[in-house]
Amino acid sequence: GIGKTTLLKQIYNKLLLDLQNTFGVVIWVSVSKDLRLEKIQEQIGIKIGLFDKAWKKKSLKDKASDIFKILKEKKFALLMDGLWERVDLTKVGVPLPDSKNLSKIVFTTRSLEICGLMEADMQFKVKCLAAEEAWKLFQTLIGYETLHEGHPEVLGLVMDISKECYGLPLA
Repeated sequence: GIGKTTLLKQIYNKLLLDLQNTFGVVIWVSVSKDLRLEKIQEQIGIKIGLFDKAWKKKSLKDKASDIFKILKEKKFALLMDGLWERVDLTKVGVPLPDSKNLSKIVFTTRSLEICGLMEADMQFKVKCLAAEEAWKLFQTLIGYETLHEGHPEVLGLVMDISKECYGLPLA
């Protein structure tokens, strides 16, 4: 509810717009709480053109090999949203970024521990909004009509909800 996914989506969209100049391929992966490497491979496979009925039947190791063969030849950006635990990228088939390939891996997580386990080069903590900023965003999300032209009790209820979600208007 603090905006990690929203921020990552903004980065993803910016990279897609600038695709020709920066990266050969930009990949978005949603990672669920119950980590399944096959689902990550599927999302990557779809993006890089591997995913079909025959590929779907391959083993985890064979899919990893296929992914690796394609991505090692490209400068890629992999954006992974919602890590709850360490992801072994080599088992997925993702080549690790280095000074030669200049690829990037960006992920969101709620845990500083995961940042360490993923050996993050840089960490950015997304902070809660200040009360005034949170209230402005909350009002924008709800809409003027709902707040001011609806039932007279709505404004009071919305203010109470905003206080409960202090600094987390998306929650």
